[in-house]
Order: sequence, then C-alpha cells, then structure tokens
Amino acid sequence: MYHCHICFYLLDGDNGLLTTVKEIEPLLHFTHEFLSDNIPVGEAMHNADVILADMSGKDCMELLQMLLTYKKNEAELILLAQKDQTMLLIDQAKALTGTEEVTDIWPMPMSKDELCFRFRKWQETYKMRKDFWQNRNYLDSMINSVPHMIWYKDKEGAHMKVNEFFCQTVNKTMEQIKGRGHYYIWDIDPEEYAKGEFICMESEYEVMEKRETCVFDENVKIGDSIRQLKTYKSPLFDLDGSVMGTVGVAIDVTQERLYEQMIVKNANTDFLTGLYNRRYVYEYIDQMEEGHLTIFCIDLNKFKSINDIYGHQEGDRVLVFTAKILQKCMPESLIARTGGDEFLIVMSGEHTEQEIEETRQMIEQRIDNAYAEEAHFRDISASVGAAHSARGREAFDALVGEADALMYREKERKRKR
Repeated sequence: MYHCHICFYLLDGDNGLLTTVKEIEPLLHFTHEFLSDNIPVGEAMHNADVILADMSGKDCMELLQMLLTYKKNEAELILLAQKDQTMLLIDQAKALTGTEEVTDIWPMPMSKDELCFRFRKWQETYKMRKDFWQNRNYLDSMINSVPHMIWYKDKEGAHMKVNEFFCQTVNKTMEQIKGRGHYYIWDIDPEEYAKGEFICMESEYEVMEKRETCVFDENVKIGDSIRQLKTYKSPLFDLDGSVMGTVGVAIDVTQERLYEQMIVKNANTDFLTGLYNRRYVYEYIDQMEEGHLTIFCIDLNKFKSINDIYGHQEGDRVLVFTAKILQKCMPESLIARTGGDEFLIVMSGEHTEQEIEETRQMIEQRIDNAYAEEAHFRDISASVGAAHSARGREAFDALVGEADALMYREKERKRKR
C-alpha cells in the first residue's frame, strides 16, 4: 500500500476558518503537513500539494493571479469565495491559464461543520485518485514484467493499451501504438491487409461473439519473418454488460515449434544420410490408404571392406553418397535407411512386372555406375530386390520379407560372377 504525505498551504481569512482543517484526522496511509499565512508567500505556495485560499474580503483577481503563478502544476487549488466572486474567479482562471486550474470553489459564508464536511469529501476524492494511481501502477508493473505481448483493444481493433514487451516486439513506442490498428502496428503491406492475412481480427470477433476466453494459434508478420503465436483472448465488458473490446496475451512459440519439428525429424530420420528411418516407414504405411505398393530392398556389396581398409569415416561417405543417388533415382518415392548398408524404397501406384523390373535394374545400374568412377570404391555395387502387391498396406511386412529375400538372391548371384 502506498504512503501519501500532503503538504497544505492555508491562506486564511480574518475569521481563521481554515485553522479548523488542521484538526481533521488524515485518512489511513496519509499524513498532513500545514503551512499557513494571512498574506500569500510565493515560496510556501510553490511547495504545497494542496492550496486552500479564503478569498473573502480580498482582491480576488490579483490574488488568483498570484496563486496560479506560484503553485505547482500538479497542485490542487481550492478557493473559498463569496457568491459574487465565484463567476469572476472561474472566468479569470480560464483567461489566465486556458484550462481549469481551479480544483473547486467552496461557497462562503461557511460554518466550521460545513467546512469539515467538504474537507472530508475532498479527502475521499483525493484518496480515490491515489487508489486509482496505485491500481494503475500495479497493473502497469505487472504487465510490463511479463515477457509476452499483452494488449487491450476496442471493438474496432484499435490498441488502447499494450505492455513494454509488445512495444519491443513491434519496435514502436506506446504513443505510436495507442489508438492504432493491426495494419499500422505490424507494418502490414496494403495488399496483404486487403487479403486479410496476418490480421488476427477474426479471432477477436469470435471472442466478442462468444463472450468468453478463447485460445488460438495465430501467425503474425514481423519484418520479413512469420512468428507463430499462442494467443489467449478474453472479452472486456462495459458497465452495462456489453462487450467493449478484448484483452489478449500472446506467447511467441516459433522457437518451440521449431524444436518440436526438429525432435520429430530426428525421431524419423537417419542422422547420417538424412533419409527416413525404419520407424518412420511404419508410420507412413499406417497412414496410407490401401492400394498398390512396390518395395525395393537395396544392399551394398563389399561395403564391409571399405570400413576395414579405409575406416568408418570413408564408410560413412559411401552411405551418404548412396543416399544421394537413390534420391535422384526415385524422387517421388519414400526412401529410408533401414540398417548399416541397407536401404528401402516404397513406391506407390499400380505398375506392371516389367516396369518394376526395369526400375529395379535402373537403381542397381545407377549405383554401380556411380561407384565405378570412384578409385577407392570401384568394387562396390548394389543388389536390389523388389516385391509388389495390390494390397500393399496390409501385406507390407510380407512384401519387405519377399523383397529382402530377392535382394539376397541377387547378392549371391553377383558374388558368384
């Protein structure tokens, strides 16, 4: 809770009425200090937070000018004036400052009880303003400590308040943002704005229509990059219960999404070649619709000798090179590394036996020809087995077994040559 010390300057009249104010107890969390004179003193007036001036029997025009000259800009000025002085003081204050510099005018004559009543009402009003300041300070401190974007919008989508993190994200000041819409704040191109891309207004309308908190996955454009946001949006209600806008919190999950994608990729791919792994092949088959499927099993002949003679680093180079050959051979098919020097290709669609055999031979020849041009690797060749079924999804394991057996038969045939 705040503590507020108020310095009062009492410019009293001949009746000493204002001395009554000194006897009134401060409210909780407030303390009072009183300076008082019968004639105005500039320095004392300038140090005061609140000035109470009895204008009775004085040249009110001259005195008002002096009060307005010396008081602090934020100080409150309360005048005690006769009825015939009131309008003159109001007009003079406007003429001198152009604004309402006089906080209030209390009519004279006034009893001590009435003065006490008015002062206590003023205390309550003053406290309400301080309470409002405290609540606003609490709110600002809270939202500015949050490392996520927070905003308040009216029904038309104009931003009425944002936190500091929001300003940092869009690289604009609070003054530049206040009252402006998505188009300006996010530097959206007019063509993109016309298409409704990256505006996020549809979700705002949904929240206002449902009158409840909603969660969304949304994209916003920041500079040349697209950021992925998890947004939490709630309706703001007016005094009569109608929706007057929305409040939202946006968490930038772009990096988290990239991590998730990387985790999924690492789980589904072979780290050395970048091809899919055996685990992903089964996920892929599970998600397929039933239909024609051809499986090719590929094994490298004499690969073990490369590791034994030249080391595993050269062996890894062979595996990466083979993966690239297969990707060029079968760009439309799923290709996976299923073991040390074993690869698998899944080709969907109906094909004749002749087409499948031609494809099998093409894969072998591409690999054999590529290694024939490499001095260290001329002995390496490929053995490929192929199997096909009209109900490939259901018969996948059997197809792999059949293609694998045919691949080893081809391997044995080449070994005997």
